[in-house]
Amino acid sequence: MQWPIGAGGELNVPLAVPYLDQPPTPLHFYRDWVCPNRPCIIRHALQHWPALQKWSLPYLRAAAGSTEVSVAVTPDGYADAVRGDRFVMPAERRLPLSCVLDVLEGRAQHPGVLYVQKQCSNLPTELPQLLSDLEPHVPWASEALGKMPDAVNFWLGEAAAVTSLHKDHYENLYCVVSGEKHFLLHPPSDRPFIPYEMYTPATYQLTEAGSFKMVDEEAMEKAKVPETCLLTIRVLQAHGLPSKDLVTPPDCYVTLWLPTASSQRLQTRTVNNSRNPIWNQSFRFRIHRQLKNVVQLQVFDQDLLTSDDPVLSVLYDVGTLRVGEFRHERFLGSPQGEEQQLEVEFRLQSVTDCAERLVSNGILVARELSRLHIRLEEAGDQKGSEGRVQLVVPGSCEGPQEASVGTASRFHCLACWEPELSIHLQDAPQEQLKVPLRALPSGQVVRLVFPTSQEPLMRVELKKEEGPKELAVRLGCGPCAEEHAFLSRRKQMVAKALKQALRLDGDLPEDEVPVVAVMATGGGIRAMTSLYGQLAGLRELGLLDCVSYVTGASGSTWALANLYEDPEWSQKDLAGPTELLKTQVTKSKLGVLAPSQLRRYRQELAERARLGHPACFTNLWALINEALLHDEPHDHKLSDQRAALGRGQNPLPIYCALNTKGRNLTTFEFGEWCEFSPYEVGFPKYGAFIPSELFGSEFFMGRLIKQLPESRICFLEGIWSNLYAANLQDSLYWASEPSQFWDRWAQDQASLDKEQVPLLKIEEPPTVAGRIAEFFTDLLTRRPLPQATHNFLRGLHFHKDYFQHPHFSSWKATKLDGLPNQLTPAEPHLCLLDVGYFINTSCPPLLRPTRDVDLILSLDYNLHGAFQLQLLGRFCQEQGIPFPPISPSPEEQRRPRECHLFLDPDRPEAPAVLHFPLVNDSFREHSAPGVRRTAEEKEAGEVNLSSSNSPYHYSKVTYSQEDMDKLLHLTHYNICNNQEQLLVALREAVQRRRQRKQRGPSDGGTLAGGSSP
Repeated sequence: MQWPIGAGGELNVPLAVPYLDQPPTPLHFYRDWVCPNRPCIIRHALQHWPALQKWSLPYLRAAAGSTEVSVAVTPDGYADAVRGDRFVMPAERRLPLSCVLDVLEGRAQHPGVLYVQKQCSNLPTELPQLLSDLEPHVPWASEALGKMPDAVNFWLGEAAAVTSLHKDHYENLYCVVSGEKHFLLHPPSDRPFIPYEMYTPATYQLTEAGSFKMVDEEAMEKAKVPETCLLTIRVLQAHGLPSKDLVTPPDCYVTLWLPTASSQRLQTRTVNNSRNPIWNQSFRFRIHRQLKNVVQLQVFDQDLLTSDDPVLSVLYDVGTLRVGEFRHERFLGSPQGEEQQLEVEFRLQSVTDCAERLVSNGILVARELSRLHIRLEEAGDQKGSEGRVQLVVPGSCEGPQEASVGTASRFHCLACWEPELSIHLQDAPQEQLKVPLRALPSGQVVRLVFPTSQEPLMRVELKKEEGPKELAVRLGCGPCAEEHAFLSRRKQMVAKALKQALRLDGDLPEDEVPVVAVMATGGGIRAMTSLYGQLAGLRELGLLDCVSYVTGASGSTWALANLYEDPEWSQKDLAGPTELLKTQVTKSKLGVLAPSQLRRYRQELAERARLGHPACFTNLWALINEALLHDEPHDHKLSDQRAALGRGQNPLPIYCALNTKGRNLTTFEFGEWCEFSPYEVGFPKYGAFIPSELFGSEFFMGRLIKQLPESRICFLEGIWSNLYAANLQDSLYWASEPSQFWDRWAQDQASLDKEQVPLLKIEEPPTVAGRIAEFFTDLLTRRPLPQATHNFLRGLHFHKDYFQHPHFSSWKATKLDGLPNQLTPAEPHLCLLDVGYFINTSCPPLLRPTRDVDLILSLDYNLHGAFQLQLLGRFCQEQGIPFPPISPSPEEQRRPRECHLFLDPDRPEAPAVLHFPLVNDSFREHSAPGVRRTAEEKEAGEVNLSSSNSPYHYSKVTYSQEDMDKLLHLTHYNICNNQEQLLVALREAVQRRRQRKQRGPSDGGTLAGGSSP
């Protein structure tokens, strides 16, 4: 901090700002510094603040990563700066704090320079989670000035963020918590020499293309609009609609579906016998402008005998409308050379009587809920009444409910939709009672009688109240706080292990400890057995304690689930668990379908259905699979594995599955990565996670509606290895060349970012060929045994900018990503299956930039080629995810080695991959590293790994003792025989961390707090 040399030098103004070694007394502060208007730097003034020790980027991510903050965005970092003849202020965006941290750490890209600099006490208003880390005021300053601070502000930025020359009207106290901040101070005597002019005020505006434009403030004021608006859609008329009937003109109507504003599909009247129908009907929706509001208009030809025929479908992004705008749209289509046209008018008006609090991570949005309690009591002398009624609140989580006298019901619905409760007798549907929820006073009991047209049968008690405010779904794109804490504990153990393994001279500080992960593929019993052998090899080399994460898919998850039942498993000899594994794999499996077992399966499935779990075949497979792997049922649960992580004594396990659609799409066309850990279950694509013990419970709009008991881990193993939810098209993938499917998949991805709104879709009149094609598409994509789990994303809406969000962009790889109304939050259930139907890997959780993995030990158990990792490399290339190119030479493909290293020197953010395919190379001739086999031992080195007749085919559930020993010894040997390659990779990982530390995350960046008394 310094004074510029100017007139102040001639007035004996010191060139350096003086330092105080301790806080002054209130009297000295006011007398010596405030009154003379002199700056000073005070050392040791706030060392008692916990923030000085706690505030780091990982801590902020864990404490407040999902919280939205106001962010100033400029093209060059200069906020409130003169540009030409304009005084330009920054664009302002609302972003989750985790997104800002990702950009500052170089893990994500965002146009321009970001700076959290919102004034007006943004710390308590936007980040109240951090208030406990500091005092609400500085006592000696507050006493000197005679008042508490007018504002307590929080700044977070990088070196490029610069605040232009200005004068503050406050006495400012500024605390630099981390990084550095440069101040240039002018004394009052310099005022005559500072140029002063009047400039037209303007503001930067960030365009959808990521560029900046300057907009004059007057124009900006006109553009400021309320967030809640009234949308009016007037369906006018259509021209040239084709007839689906053979003789008569069409009988057409239009449906409107806007799921962010209403749960119901609205419909015009039907205009009979007209190719040019005129409806001229208006529909009104209350919308929130922070949401992605996409309305679907569909024209149907009514048919009295069969289902109505679709004629025309239009998707229209309401976000293209401005408040106060009236827009007339003509949607054109000309199939078969005939022009078709649908005319619709849109009008957007401001609404001032509705304010709604949203919670968002920039991808998903949670809205406020209302809860309605209903109790039915006997009315008068109507004793023993058996009248049953149906209760309906459109758009509610619970859906229609049946009730009778003496029962209580409840509904959860969006508060802003203001639906109505409908009650009707089941025996007399004409007897109805409709109650608008907006007419009910909040928190008060309202009593009505029902029915009203005859002798009342019951009294209806209604009570409306606010729904749960706190989210049970964590909306955030980084790891949870528990994982951050675990990683800090684990790094202490990793540092000790690396020091010993690499023979380092000194201890590694935490920021030099690399993150090493083991990634295991699927492969049934083969994968489970091989993983045991390789983990035993890593432990023998003293390298298992260098690993922070271990991920599994399909069969390898069975091994991890077994091992993590023991909280100290990696600190013990694995000989005992391996012997137990041999017993289970070599035993006869005929008893799994014995009558006694089938009765047990039936009882447990019936109990799950009673508790509220959806019934599906996967649950039966889970119980059968448990019987294949264990003698008795195991009561272990996923959340129980936290005991194995409490001291950082084991790596953190992460299990993988894919979420897909029940019909109409293959897994290649729609597959979303879902990850399970002892802490959380969630979707990185959506940045949405729940505690693992709540997986399977019922959620709505991010809130926990009904908590079900946590499932035993066998039911999760059934999901992770679920081969039975595949459709015929998925099965054909396994029987043909995968690259053909990947070429088609890559072509589909190329069109994802090119979608235009409004999007027009014309339905062709059905032809014989079209009906046959539709039949076969349905046959190929229908899943005969779909998995079903309550969807914890259910009801959540999408942020208006979700498609451009950097985390969503990394994982958007389905045909529906540009269609928010059809994505997973719109589904009541998840449909989870084995990742092998897309890519046989468990690597995606390790590629999240927030996990910052340095080295991946890739354990591949495929029998159909040693480099299935190439598919993952291609996926990452298409998605823009940092990953080294997987380009083995022709010789390596013909005869793969036991270990291959893949790096990308041009992308230091990409992890190194040390790949261990399942091959039998030097093991044929060696019983141990450096020990050649004798003639009698030759047979033990022959391991059949062919794709056609191997005893380790995924369909084999029982191995012979000999085959079991061979596979365990082979996988153990392949690890131990490559000790030097492992050590080299670990040394390079440590060096990479040190280089990144020297470079720093962003030189000159600042993490600061301040107050303005």
